[in-house]
Amino acid sequence: MWRDITVIDSGGVKVVDRETDSEGNRSEGDGASVEEDLGMTGAVAEDAESEFIRRVTEEELVTGNNLLAVLSPLIIAVCNNPTKYEDERLQAAASLALAKYMLVSSEFCEKNLQLLFTILEKSPSPVIRANTIITLGDLTFRFPNLIQPWTPNLYARLRDEAPQVRKNTLMVLTHLILNDMVKVKGQISELAICIIDDDVRIASLAKLFFNELSKKGNAIYNIMADIISRLSDPDLGVVEEDFRTIMRFLFAFIQKDRQCESLVEKLCHRFKATEATRQWRDIAFCLSLLSYSDKALHKLNENLACFADKLADDDVYSCFCNIISGARKFAKAETKLLADELEERLGACRDKGVNDDVVTRKATKVSAAAARLGPKGKTPGRGRGKPRRRKPSRRQKSDEEEESDDAPEEVAPTRRITRTKLTKPPKLSFSSEESDVELFEV
Repeated sequence: MWRDITVIDSGGVKVVDRETDSEGNRSEGDGASVEEDLGMTGAVAEDAESEFIRRVTEEELVTGNNLLAVLSPLIIAVCNNPTKYEDERLQAAASLALAKYMLVSSEFCEKNLQLLFTILEKSPSPVIRANTIITLGDLTFRFPNLIQPWTPNLYARLRDEAPQVRKNTLMVLTHLILNDMVKVKGQISELAICIIDDDVRIASLAKLFFNELSKKGNAIYNIMADIISRLSDPDLGVVEEDFRTIMRFLFAFIQKDRQCESLVEKLCHRFKATEATRQWRDIAFCLSLLSYSDKALHKLNENLACFADKLADDDVYSCFCNIISGARKFAKAETKLLADELEERLGACRDKGVNDDVVTRKATKVSAAAARLGPKGKTPGRGRGKPRRRKPSRRQKSDEEEESDDAPEEVAPTRRITRTKLTKPPKLSFSSEESDVELFEV
């Protein structure tokens, strides 16, 4: 037997269903026909169902009046007070519970996202940091727009002290980047540094990531300029030998002639934007790793003015010599002629740069010596000026005052250090009264 049952769902839709009999049979005019009559079939029905689920998760599960919502203040209090709740297992359980709550509701996630990243950076336990980075990977899939501003904080964990945290971070970022959940820009150089990590597992995972990334069209080519500019920055602190190890691995994926030609032009123009000698050496080394065709050599020859003044450095010049010698191998006659012409121009620029460097050093020494001589250009041993007159003491001053009362005041003549002409000898005078001649001396 069966009878009609009227049900009103949460959306206010009236659905008529029928009970089954003892054998489990249903009538033909059940709820499916009613849905068809209301037009709720196909994509419309799926959209209504997904909207209903979204509303329940956002407003009722962790933020409504239920048991999960009651427990959320306790979880937040434990995560906010690690000094009060010092037990590591309690902190780990609370941080995982917080992350799972955030996975349910975007509103709850946005309110507590800063707390979760604080746990990721400040927690003293490597286990908690390793677990948190995994949950943040799940949150990136769930709410990518909310996590996107915090992406640099995810990359920062690649330099964590704990190898387990670095390993989990690398795995999470690999998964996100290869699935197009995170843009491959900005901090991608942090992933490149993992190639030289002390942990063999991390280095192998980093190499595997770039191998997989190279299969996605021009992905490696698009990030190469950014990686070079960041890793060659002296403030980053990458050792020159480590930089060359990373570049040797990455440039192995640049094989197309168009990519080589474009990189030659970009790297040559980058010489103008750099001032440190270390950066010139890094760029020249990257240029030496490319394979040169006729067009690539033409690009290098056209942009010679960008690095002509840098050829005075021995390492930079040796890198360009390696480029010329490599271009001559298995090359056509025209390419060899172009290589010879380029080598000749490089040698001329090298000689000019060395001479200019010598002149600059001499000028620097002269200016430094002139600065040591003083503002008037006098030597330290000469021209010390007039000696300073010492002030008379009180006793000497009183004696001079007593003498000035008795004797008339005389003004001492000023001494002039001048050259005087030789004067004529004085004339002799004779007295008429005395017979002896008397000579007056002046």
